[in-house]
Amino acid sequence: MRRWLKVIVFVLILFLLIYLGLVVESIIAKPKILPLTYVKRGGTAVVITGAAARIVQEAALLEHLDKTGWLANVCFISGTSSGALNTVMLNAVLENKISWEQYNSLLFGLNNDDIYIKAGKSLPVNNEPYHDLLTRIVNDSLGYKKIGDLPFNSSMSISDVDLFPPFSKTYRLSNIKINAESNPEFNLVDVLMASTAIPVIFPPIRFKESFGLPNSAFMDGGLGEDHIPYTAVLQFEKFRNYGVDTLIIVSRKSDINPELKNELLNLGNNDSRISGRLSYRIENLARNSFIKSMRVLQQKYPELAKRTYVFIPDFPEDFALLNFSNLRKQYMVCANWAESHKPVPLNQFLAESAQEEKTHK
Repeated sequence: MRRWLKVIVFVLILFLLIYLGLVVESIIAKPKILPLTYVKRGGTAVVITGAAARIVQEAALLEHLDKTGWLANVCFISGTSSGALNTVMLNAVLENKISWEQYNSLLFGLNNDDIYIKAGKSLPVNNEPYHDLLTRIVNDSLGYKKIGDLPFNSSMSISDVDLFPPFSKTYRLSNIKINAESNPEFNLVDVLMASTAIPVIFPPIRFKESFGLPNSAFMDGGLGEDHIPYTAVLQFEKFRNYGVDTLIIVSRKSDINPELKNELLNLGNNDSRISGRLSYRIENLARNSFIKSMRVLQQKYPELAKRTYVFIPDFPEDFALLNFSNLRKQYMVCANWAESHKPVPLNQFLAESAQEEKTHK
């Protein structure tokens, strides 16, 4: 009995040491980018958040920005999760490889079967159809096989699944050397599969060629620090040694639909523990988390903040996060909203949000 007790104590101590090691690694790994003042500035950076099936909202916003001249001088694009998909498609549109009308047609033709296959009540779902879809569009139609094939400076965020929140490490994979992990040879479909792998729901991805990344599985770039992936913009500014003139943050309607729990149940989740594991990601989808991140940007990087604009739709309709079968209506609602709105300066956005918070107290 005492022998087993010693074994149990040893295992607990070992687990504690590993845990403390992860804490230290997490602290060390967090990017510390000091605010810099650039004499020279130029170009527009675009940051695109994750949206799952609300990807079409961000596509509608990007289309409006493009057609109204906001994207005339794009120098950098950063995306996470479905924002990584829109990063690739924005590259293609700006390069004239595809039109907005053609892209919208692709989105409108999607249904859930094009993204995943449910195997009874088990999770994660089988997302092989999604891999095939990306291969046909990104590789075969657009001709983008590696990150380096993207014509515009771009970055896509992924998270190390072996380090669960709050210790998940974020990697920002770019087609230029903005950081240690970036390499233009990364397989683009693999990066997209990893960046859009929603925790628990979609399986994590391992790279066949990791180019120096840990031997880990990777998933949703919004799981860690990059639910708003603007850190890559800071890295880009430091890399080229001059700042961007304008930063536009594009996001979907950011409230939490109470039907999300039912969506998870339909996918097979009947375990409250799984809902707990998803709580980090769900929290990141909430509007208050978005505002919190924007306040950090405002406080730590005031020079960039005063050049930052926020473009987030606000309409009464709610759309499911995990239903890919009704994207046309979602697009129309968001596009109609965009016609009468334009990006809001970040400082104004935060001031209005603070006033709104006081009103609702």
